Parts: sequence; structure tokens; C-alpha cells
Amino acid sequence: MKTIIIMMLIILLSFVSSYGGWNSSHYERGVKFLEMNDYGRAEMEFNYYLNHPDVHRNDFGIAHFGKGLMFQKMGKYELAISEFKMAVENDMNLEAKVSDLAYTNMGGIYFKEKLYPEAVQAFSKAVESNPGSGSAHYWLGMSYLRSGDIEKAEKEAAEAKKLGIPFTALSEGIKKLKQK
Repeated sequence: MKTIIIMMLIILLSFVSSYGGWNSSHYERGVKFLEMNDYGRAEMEFNYYLNHPDVHRNDFGIAHFGKGLMFQKMGKYELAISEFKMAVENDMNLEAKVSDLAYTNMGGIYFKEKLYPEAVQAFSKAVESNPGSGSAHYWLGMSYLRSGDIEKAEKEAAEAKKLGIPFTALSEGIKKLKQK
């Protein structure tokens, strides 16, 4: 559980710091309000993009992603999943793509809720969206491991390691299952 939260924070921070030329100020303020647990103000910042479609239509995916993070942090997982799905459907900003992150967060929720087949689907889509995401490969491997598919878990563990993910829980879990 602690590992899931740490991974999601790393993903979130890398996403926030990767912005380039688009107007990210409302998203960044929304994230800061999330960190302070000020959900009303966070939602207001994320909704800014949705409320100005004439200028920010390409940012709807980012707005929904931010709202998904908010609901996830609040423990409102069904709403979070819904927002993450909307983020994928509206992922049009070429400078700040969110599909792989939305799928990764959906997978994290499913994994936490022990819905491993759904986690496998979500993390598989994250890997498809961004094959270079070591964390998506790692969590896909963990989901396969929890589903009992050792061969696929091993494949994802190797890929995650190749991509620089140092976590050992997946490898240790595979070893334990093989010893049974």
C-alpha cells in the first residue's frame, strides 16, 4: 500500500514537472491545493479548463486527470475512475499527454481494491500508451503476480528492471510463488 502511494506521487511529480509551453498554471495550482487537502479550490482550478472550452479544449484531458487525482486522494474511487476515463477520451494536448498516467492511476485503484484482472487491463493500456514507463511495467507485473500468472509477471519484471525500476517486491514475489 505504501509503495503504491509512493509510486503514484512519483508519477504525479514527474508529470507536473514535465510541462512545457501550454498554460499549466491552473493545473499546477490545483495540484498544490490537493497537497493541502483543499479539494474545493483544487476542483475550481481543474474546472477552469472545462469552463473555457473556446481557449482550453485541448486541455480537457488534463482537467479530468486532475479531477481524477482529487477523487482518488479523497477515496472516491468510482468518481476517480470516471474522471481518468474522461482524461483518456479527451487527451488532446500534444505537450502534456495524460493517457498513460490515467491508466496507471486506474490500475493503482484496481490493485488497491484487489481487482487484479481490471488492474492488468489498466496497466496493459498504460504500457501500450507509454512502453517506456518502467513503473507501468512494474505494476503490470505485480498485477499478473497477484493473478497467479508467473510467466507474464517475470516478463514484466524483466522489462521494468531494464527500464531502471529498482523495486524488488515483484522479483521476491515471483521467487516465493515458484518455491511453492
